[in-house]
Amino acid sequence: MTSPQKAKGSRFERKIADYLNGAGFTTERTRVGWQDDRGDIHGIHDFTIECKNHARMNLAGWIEEMKAETINNDTVLGVVIHKRKGKADPADQYATMPLWMLVLLLRRAGFK
Repeated sequence: MTSPQKAKGSRFERKIADYLNGAGFTTERTRVGWQDDRGDIHGIHDFTIECKNHARMNLAGWIEEMKAETINNDTVLGVVIHKRKGKADPADQYATMPLWMLVLLLRRAGFK
């Protein structure tokens, strides 16, 4: 039987994947059974997505987890999407990454 915490996390991941798909990306939740954690949502090339739906924030720990998952996933860039208290709409959730990743992302997108 699935724990309530795991079910809560799975619902959040589905909401985020559905939102990204609605925005024109082709994503899916990570399949169960991988030996090494590669993030929670896949499908965006060279990008790792870790989702968190916790009452207490642990940004430093979550970022370290995401960075390890980028290595496992053979990507360079990643983000932690975390639940914003009191906001159900996926578009209102927070997305956090280290500044060096943001700079690389902006450069790859052509910003100067």
